[in-house]
Amino acid sequence: MAEVAAGVLVAEQVVATGVEAGVAAAAVATPTQPLKMCLEQLALPKTDEDVQALNRSHHTATVIGSKAYIFGGQDGTGNLCPADVYSVSLPTTANKTSPADAETTRTEYNCYKAPTSETLAPKPRQKHAACAQGKYLVIHGGVDAEGKPIDEDDNCLWLWDSESNQWSKLEGPTQLYKTLAPRYSHSLFFDVSQNFFVLYGGKTTSSSDTDPASTETWLYDLHAFAWTIVPATSSPAGPAIATAYLDSTLYTISTSAETGENSINYLYLQKSTVDREKPDSLVWKSIPFSNPSTTSAISSTPTDPTNPIVPPHRDGGAALVPLSTGYGRNYLVYMFGYSRTNDQEGAREYHSSIYTLQVPSTRNTLASAKDTVRNHLPGFLKSKTSPQGSGEWTWAPIDLVPVEVPTEKAVGGKTHPGPRSLFDGGSAASSCLGGKGVVFWGGENAKGEMESDGWVLRLAYGYADSARAE
Repeated sequence: MAEVAAGVLVAEQVVATGVEAGVAAAAVATPTQPLKMCLEQLALPKTDEDVQALNRSHHTATVIGSKAYIFGGQDGTGNLCPADVYSVSLPTTANKTSPADAETTRTEYNCYKAPTSETLAPKPRQKHAACAQGKYLVIHGGVDAEGKPIDEDDNCLWLWDSESNQWSKLEGPTQLYKTLAPRYSHSLFFDVSQNFFVLYGGKTTSSSDTDPASTETWLYDLHAFAWTIVPATSSPAGPAIATAYLDSTLYTISTSAETGENSINYLYLQKSTVDREKPDSLVWKSIPFSNPSTTSAISSTPTDPTNPIVPPHRDGGAALVPLSTGYGRNYLVYMFGYSRTNDQEGAREYHSSIYTLQVPSTRNTLASAKDTVRNHLPGFLKSKTSPQGSGEWTWAPIDLVPVEVPTEKAVGGKTHPGPRSLFDGGSAASSCLGGKGVVFWGGENAKGEMESDGWVLRLAYGYADSARAE
């Protein structure tokens, strides 16, 4: 009841500060999905050499400040890309209040060549994991030209300084008599508030789609400079198709090998070492989304049970990226990827759809206060997959609107990247624009060809500023 009181108190404070009660009620009633978003293509480099160099898949694209840093992967011929780092400048504003305020920002590219000595830089690789830690691009694992997991210096982390353009590395011994096997197609994140890296999943044998994947979670503490396995219980139903990290919570999407049911899985890693060491403090939880929902959080009428609002099944190559509309309202963007077909061995169907999943709002924010009110007021829709009237754990396809001001950024007349597989692990997509956008680069199209273009998916006008009453 304390949370209910807190939510009501917030509503009363809004009215008391001069906002009419009707406006406050409208703010509470405003649906949180679907999100209006637009796709903006980044201009290609000026030289054909740079365009070909950025033609790749199984790479990573990591945002540091106003730039995305592209590393590794394989090119269109199937060869490993050099261990160079490419930087791509990004739009600096997530949203404008009107189309008249839009600016044309020319995309800039730079290539930072790797040192010739492999002792001073990581080896060329693909299917590795990457994340940002302050000014550093951090790289781990991957496979070599023969498809074998790269085994180097006790699972070290490679750090590339985006200011000095220099490589360094952190050794990676393990604690608790456990072994972190060299791996690829895994995920790596950095928890800023607790100063540790989070590694999830991956494969540890030869590079093959049929290899079993791990469901292990490891932490690399920058105080201890060592890897520690997370003793979580109730592992996800299957290996991760896509993975994300937000608010000290690890999210994965997986498919049960027994039932074929998709689920979103999450593991809250607590806010301190003391809390993590408490009995049963680290427990995976799963919410299926294959089964039809009986109601929808984005409609005033029940959803047709035969046509649930959930993303189509994927087997791999998809991205799962955090997104925020502000005020503590959080989403995960689930985009692209492929599904295996039964037509012929190895055949794939590529997806172009983009969905958002509303996840718990950040605690002690305006969004969490609104959720508290909605969860305890009659009349708000609830479903089996989302017992909360706030819309938590509900899916929706994005409402894609045209880019407001066409510029020279549109290459070849494209307004949409089309069906695409971005990566297997990694990833080639990253949050940008202060969490209000997603940037992704390259990948493989439906013809099996490598792409060399970059895109920014961002909230449309009025959805990333103070006018957003969600």
